[in-house]
Amino acid sequence: MLSVVVAWFAISQFDQLGRELQQRQEADLADNLAEVMAPALRSGADSDVAHEMARHIVSINPSLSLYVLDEGGRVIADYAEPACALGSRVALSSLEALLGEDPMLPVLADSPCSGQPGVFSVARIEYGPDGARGYLYADLNNASHTSMTAMLRTSSITRTLVAAGLLALALSGLLGLLWFALLTRRFSHLTSVVQRFAAGEYQARIAEPRSDEIGQLGRAFNDMAGTIEAQLVALRETDRQRRELVANLSHDFRTPLTSLRGYVEQLQRRESLSDEERRVALTAILDNAERLTRLARQLSTLARLDAYDQPLRREPFALAELVHDIVGKFQPQAERLGVSLRVDVDPALPWVEADLGLVDRALSNLIDNALIAAAPQGRVWLAGEASGQGVRIAVSDDGDGIAAADLPLVTQRFYRTASSRARGEGSGLGLSIVRDICERHGTTLEIDSQEGTGTTVALTLPRAVSVGTNV
Repeated sequence: MLSVVVAWFAISQFDQLGRELQQRQEADLADNLAEVMAPALRSGADSDVAHEMARHIVSINPSLSLYVLDEGGRVIADYAEPACALGSRVALSSLEALLGEDPMLPVLADSPCSGQPGVFSVARIEYGPDGARGYLYADLNNASHTSMTAMLRTSSITRTLVAAGLLALALSGLLGLLWFALLTRRFSHLTSVVQRFAAGEYQARIAEPRSDEIGQLGRAFNDMAGTIEAQLVALRETDRQRRELVANLSHDFRTPLTSLRGYVEQLQRRESLSDEERRVALTAILDNAERLTRLARQLSTLARLDAYDQPLRREPFALAELVHDIVGKFQPQAERLGVSLRVDVDPALPWVEADLGLVDRALSNLIDNALIAAAPQGRVWLAGEASGQGVRIAVSDDGDGIAAADLPLVTQRFYRTASSRARGEGSGLGLSIVRDICERHGTTLEIDSQEGTGTTVALTLPRAVSVGTNV
């Protein structure tokens, strides 16, 4: 389109140039003709003598059209055959512009016959016996067209310019088609990648997007596709964990329930049980009931931790007092297992600000795990200290420890070490719950364990902002 506009503009300017050259060459034509026709015009502008003289001139140059205008620019004599312009007018402003000094060429005026604008030559004359003033008007339109036709037919420069213009037009069209093909090819590639992604090929991406608008669109698609793919991976992982959770829960609930049912059926079938047998059965029933209660409590805590839309119920409290209360609850269990459970926590420790219920659950899980892992006649101890802007509490045991290969995995849900699986104890939820509680409080869980020497698990809670003198 731009090439067509440029070509049209060049042609129009070339036409204007041709008109200017024609008018400049014929500028004195009317003056010369006026001198030749002066004797005939004295007989009158529309006299036979004037017509005869005009026919003689036109026979020499048939491209001319001659007219006599009065002072107002009205045609009073038309020497064409047949006459076509009598009574029509030519603008005086055009006549005077061409007659003025150094006129800006080309000066155009409407042709008396056709009414089309064109170049002309004009001279002031006197006509008739009384010497009336007027203009001899020579219409050069036909001469200009003849000259342009001859120039196009015989001028090598003109032919070269026309050929160059046509070649430029063709090249511009070819380049435009090539550019359009390249543009649509990139769009076609983008459409193909989007369709592949929509069909389930979630790894489909735009390769090396450029920095232009189409490249920015491709880059935005890649970002969106990456986000969607990550979300799909997360959904698949969540679904896998859900299925694994159901399977593990089914196993963890079925084992103690089966044991409970077995001992209850034994009590029903045998009425004459000894006191020792009855005590063993009831103890097993209580242990399995406690195991189910502990598992249900852990699942409840896990559900609360997964509900991230529920904010933590933070409040300031004395961590040392909470530790002593929790240890008091576990003393009967420690005595039953033959494990020494002691606390080395200064009552003057700074208060902390956290979710009291979740911290209670975290410390309970750590103590419960430590009592189970402790060696026979072993010991479990708790230590606390102020650390920077927080308070660190650690639970240690002198058990067999955790293998180095298991350390990165023990905080995953339902993961149990080989020794735990061998004993048939634990649900694999304890440490994962503690880890989630730490993450909700913006802290990390520290695990230090060596095989054969025991394990220390610690967490740090933030200090309370202002609670009397205990801070």
